[in-house]
Amino acid sequence: MALDPSVDIGRKVWRSCSHCPNADGLYLLKSNANLVYVQCPLCHNQWWLDTKFGRGGGPDKSGIGPS
Repeated sequence: MALDPSVDIGRKVWRSCSHCPNADGLYLLKSNANLVYVQCPLCHNQWWLDTKFGRGGGPDKSGIGPS
């Protein structure tokens, strides 16, 4: 698989690749709420990654506070 033509080298996700030792971060291709679509600059593997941050990620806080 080749590097995606829409890659912007200035947009990175600072996670490592699960398929190869990559210390430089992953290219961010798309995002949707707490999900990001990334590509490894070394092996060119692409996948959706759940950041567990923002809308939809983390614990439900709707019941917190005085009742």
